[in-house]
Amino acid sequence: MQSETMSLARELAVAHTGEGLTPLGLGDAVILRRCHPSEIEATLYRPLLCLILQGAKEVSAGSIFAHCPAGHAIIVSHDLPVLSRITEAAPEVPYVAFVLPIDLGLLHGFYDLVPDFPADNEDVAALMSYPAETLLLDAVARFIALSRDKAAAPLLGPILTREIHARLLLSPQGAILRRFLRREDPSRHVARAIATIHESIDEPVSVSELADHAGMSKSSFHTHFKAVTGLTPGQYQKDVRLLEAHRLIIEGKGTISAVAFDVGYESPAHFSRDYARKFGRAPREDRNSGRQAGSVAELA
Repeated sequence: MQSETMSLARELAVAHTGEGLTPLGLGDAVILRRCHPSEIEATLYRPLLCLILQGAKEVSAGSIFAHCPAGHAIIVSHDLPVLSRITEAAPEVPYVAFVLPIDLGLLHGFYDLVPDFPADNEDVAALMSYPAETLLLDAVARFIALSRDKAAAPLLGPILTREIHARLLLSPQGAILRRFLRREDPSRHVARAIATIHESIDEPVSVSELADHAGMSKSSFHTHFKAVTGLTPGQYQKDVRLLEAHRLIIEGKGTISAVAFDVGYESPAHFSRDYARKFGRAPREDRNSGRQAGSVAELA
């Protein structure tokens, strides 16, 4: 049954031709198609479900590494700076993935309906890859098929979106999402600190201040932050700043020095060194080459 459902979802998705992203016309869901393996790409993942329908990729965030072959689902629960690389793709057999942003507000609406799961007390990372269950594959296949029915899509799209979110919550791998619903769970405190980092991208924010915003002791905050994101708070902050700098440079917004100050660096020289270590080239090379930035929307 699982192989048949997977084949149906793949057949429906592969029919979407072209390189890159194809919106499905149902919320922010997209089909991502690549015809060649990629270099390592640095980008920011928002909370999402990514179902690999064909091909394979690798994703890492600090100490977290996930190999994602066809038939695997990726769950991301927090904003996460990652390195990703498509490892299996060819013009005749392209990499194809279904990507659906996770609506945390929708998940919160399920709070009173989700049963307790004993294993949810364990620390769970914000990025994981696992073999997708048949029921999730079935819901995704119906979602992709619905995108072709312009009359029914506005009526049934929200229902299928709710079903996919519910399947994620009820799956064994949905522990990080279930924990995220609990008011005092450390993963929620980490999310508050992450929001502070993004809101204060141009300001120096110490780990002590982040721990205060999260309502945790410094040592506890550091431990939980690393368990969830795979990165220390300092590493996370640096990666987010460099990704924002990369976007600004590609879009030609300001001088290199201005961009460095805009993302919280006090020294343009220090910024250029960190940028080159992160992306493998100097910021001026990116500015001069006019490279296309990896869109935050190009999630998987």
